[in-house]
Amino acid sequence: MPLRASREQEEQGLNVAEHRATTELFDLLTSMQYQQNNADFSKPVPEEPFTEVGQIARKYNQVIDRVSTEIAQRDDALMRFQESEMRKSAILNSSMDCIVTINRFGSVMEFNPAAERTFGCLKKQVEGKSFIGLFIREEDRKKIFESLNSGFSTSNGLILNRRNPFRLQRSPNNDFPAEIAITKANADSAQESEYTLHIRDMTRHVKLQERLKFLAYSDPLTSLYNRTYLMDSLVSALLFATKQKTSVGLLFLDLDNFKIINDTLGHKAGDELLCEVARRLISVSDQFDVIARWGGDEFVFMMTEDVTESRLAKRAQQILEAMRAPVHLNEQYFTIPTSIGIAYTGEQSLDADKLIQQADIAMYWAKEKGRDNAQFFTPEMSNIVTKKFGFEKEINDALASEQFSLVFQPKVFMEKDNILGLEALIRWNHPTKGLISPADFIPIAEESNLIIKIDEWVIDQALQQQKAWRDQGLHIVPIAVNLSGRHLVSDFLVAYISQKLNVYGIEGSLLEIEITEGVLLQDIQRCIEVMAELKALDIRISVDDFGTGYSSLSYLKRLPLDILKIDQSFVEECDRHTEDTKICETIIHLARSLELVIVAEGVETAPQAEMLKSLGCEIFQGYYYKPMISSDIAKLLIVDPVVC
Repeated sequence: MPLRASREQEEQGLNVAEHRATTELFDLLTSMQYQQNNADFSKPVPEEPFTEVGQIARKYNQVIDRVSTEIAQRDDALMRFQESEMRKSAILNSSMDCIVTINRFGSVMEFNPAAERTFGCLKKQVEGKSFIGLFIREEDRKKIFESLNSGFSTSNGLILNRRNPFRLQRSPNNDFPAEIAITKANADSAQESEYTLHIRDMTRHVKLQERLKFLAYSDPLTSLYNRTYLMDSLVSALLFATKQKTSVGLLFLDLDNFKIINDTLGHKAGDELLCEVARRLISVSDQFDVIARWGGDEFVFMMTEDVTESRLAKRAQQILEAMRAPVHLNEQYFTIPTSIGIAYTGEQSLDADKLIQQADIAMYWAKEKGRDNAQFFTPEMSNIVTKKFGFEKEINDALASEQFSLVFQPKVFMEKDNILGLEALIRWNHPTKGLISPADFIPIAEESNLIIKIDEWVIDQALQQQKAWRDQGLHIVPIAVNLSGRHLVSDFLVAYISQKLNVYGIEGSLLEIEITEGVLLQDIQRCIEVMAELKALDIRISVDDFGTGYSSLSYLKRLPLDILKIDQSFVEECDRHTEDTKICETIIHLARSLELVIVAEGVETAPQAEMLKSLGCEIFQGYYYKPMISSDIAKLLIVDPVVC
């Protein structure tokens, strides 16, 4: 038969179950049982004051509070640890660098996604395997094992807490440059040491460095070295040569007539030519030579091994022969003759700039010797160059101190009294050197912008003289002024002449511009444009020294010319040599066919004049009159001039 009381009531006792009578101890035990069953320690157990059970309850509550605090702190620490692990995992997984953890035996423990991408294998494929056996090149494995055994603390191999440049392999015979930083994952027992390898693939970085080095030290067009690299190499070579008592040699190259090809065929063809020159220079070099593009169409060839005068001469000859071979550009064949200047240290002690200067001077000497040749530097060359520089300063001083003057040579029509024009010729009366021939200072001035200053001075003085003669009531005639090629193609010639014509009130028809035939070789299209602008000012244009240059006859048809002048070298013996007579006759017929006026220069004798008259030339210079000063010319202008 079932009992009257249930099991729960039995456990509570009849006083509690039936009579609702409890004790302090019973309430304490009930609360503790509740906390045990429900794991709920948020409420303290009841504390009856001033009783032994109450003291036990109070102490129990203190214990529970301390336990709850400790548990809360542990939970917080665990949460922070989990968050830290999550952050570390995120960093590990998102890092662009490889992060690999190995144990003290070198076995892989961690292998992040970046490492998987870099080495081309998954973590599960390498985990537990030897990092050294998989990714260290065979020749480096012994050294790295020793580093690992020492805790990466020895100088041989990889070092802890430093950036170590190294080469790793993705697979045998497939290595790459890397940078490895090693940190110790735990600092306690050496038996349980772990190391984290932060590995950065430096392939792109190395390629970028190589590219930057190429741009810094190479010519982007020809891929030869540039001026910066050459100078650095030359300085180092000279220091080494001084210590070893050896020599350094330089060959300074300049392509003859490169500008003509560049202007005629275009810059693309010019670039192709420079690249071909680079290939030919490389073909005659050896492993010790340094070849650089100095700038434009100039190249420098440096020799440092067994440098002697004979070897330098031989190498220069090899270069000349290589350059003489025709080059194919724009479906045409061209030759590229080269002028070479040679300088070497020998027993001298020279710095880099001085050696370059000597080779450069020798190169210009080669040009003056007819081009397409090589010349060794000599001290006399330097003296001549120094003299030229001195001349340039003196020319500037002469312009400032009015040492220059003009003389005028009449052009006559058939007979002595038939003056139809003048040619202005510059003269230099130096205060200490006396009269200096234009043949001495004009070529020097033409190498710089001094020639433009001289041209402008002559134009100004000629027009000023025209005004003075007009103010005297004389019958003025056109004055011809010689113009340099550099000035003709400049941007400010026409504006200067127009301004001076307005200042002096002189008509353009009273000014004639003379250019030499060689000017036409510079920039034919620019010449045509400038000449057309001069013609718009009613200025006449003549070609001086015709027959001595290299211009194409087709240019004459395109150029807006008025006058051809037969060079005096043909006139000189036209009455005695059949060849000169035929040349003069041909030029005269050419001028007539192009409807140009023909003038003979340097007519000194009556037989010359008669011969030229018989050939159809009617205007002469030099037959009756030598160059004269302005006061003597004024006497000739009293008579009405001939209009032709």
